[in-house]
Amino acid sequence: MGRTEQFEGVYPRETSILVSFHWKGKRYRERVALAPTVANQRAAYRMRDEILVSIRIDKFTWDDFASYFPDSPRVKSGVAAAKPTFKAIAERWLVLAAPELAKTTYREYENVLKRYFFPLFGHRAIADIAYEDLAVYMAGLNVKSAKTFNNIMTPVRRVFDYAIKTKRVQVDITREIDSRRGQKPPPDPLDLTEMDMVLDRIRERYDPQWLNYFEFAFFTGCRPSELIALKWESVDFRRQQVRIEAARVRSIDKDTKTHTARDIDLQSRARDALLRQKAHTFLADGHVFTNPVTGERLMDTSPAVRTVWRPTLKAIGIRNRDARQTRHTFATMCLHANMNPGYISRQMGHTNARMFFEVYSKWVDADASDRERLKLDALFTRTSMSASTEGGQEPIAQHRHG
Repeated sequence: MGRTEQFEGVYPRETSILVSFHWKGKRYRERVALAPTVANQRAAYRMRDEILVSIRIDKFTWDDFASYFPDSPRVKSGVAAAKPTFKAIAERWLVLAAPELAKTTYREYENVLKRYFFPLFGHRAIADIAYEDLAVYMAGLNVKSAKTFNNIMTPVRRVFDYAIKTKRVQVDITREIDSRRGQKPPPDPLDLTEMDMVLDRIRERYDPQWLNYFEFAFFTGCRPSELIALKWESVDFRRQQVRIEAARVRSIDKDTKTHTARDIDLQSRARDALLRQKAHTFLADGHVFTNPVTGERLMDTSPAVRTVWRPTLKAIGIRNRDARQTRHTFATMCLHANMNPGYISRQMGHTNARMFFEVYSKWVDADASDRERLKLDALFTRTSMSASTEGGQEPIAQHRHG
């Protein structure tokens, strides 16, 4: 049996966690309103460590005590009545949220709070921040993109949600600020001719490794973040499969977007691209695709996009698209080949088949749409021919095309 993880000074209770420490000659056992899960105990342990560091350097105050333990009887009895600031609550939430957040998400939330909210609201008591204060501030940012606006609001919503649960505020003012709805751009895949033109141009003008990279991308539908994280140990030539189990986002290695590994079947051109690439990187640092100039792993997708993809599209006169369209191109090629949509969806790593149908409905329904359109044309033709025959005139459809 596995050993239960233990955290010094942290004690799980039925619905909460006790944190124990000594300060000014006294022992304190304070309650934290978190379910006693392992992740929450680990977060409470980190919080306790912060407190001990502050005590050790003689920086821990009753204001800090109230910020960490707002429901403590010592706080309620008036020993420490200072209102916790927005910054203090936000920093506390970041500590507790860290175990459940991906590293990239944590860093993004932290950066948003530091850039947009700490300068203006950080020093203010969180309970004193009014809806109007926040609404006016957000409007003044003049953010045009719905996605950017929502990304800025997400961490501050989480902070206020935490403040509600810990009774630091009575009203969640972020609920009155609606999320914005933006139009998500539809897939913009290349057709077969355009794809061949792109690959031919890369073959003629660039290092062979870039041809291998993009041909593999076109014929697997992998996300760019998955391509740059792919290792040779995940390639099985005997089964002609590749296991996709990692991604690299904002220079950090992480799980795939869906947090689920998947095995993809190697189409012949994807397999051939890997066989060619094997001569370049198989004995190197373990990553399949590296930067041909430096020989080092691709830390992000910018070299592929900036030095190869965009110049290639521009040179052959194809409308500019982001490099993720290789993924959409794979999906639409498979649909044109009459492959099973459920199989394609699994290959691409969608969380469910419904998502695939929502994204690619235009191509899934392509043949059916043509058949339905032609039904109306056929009805019009039959009706016109019937009417013209009765009147002794040449059928309208024949007259039009004659």
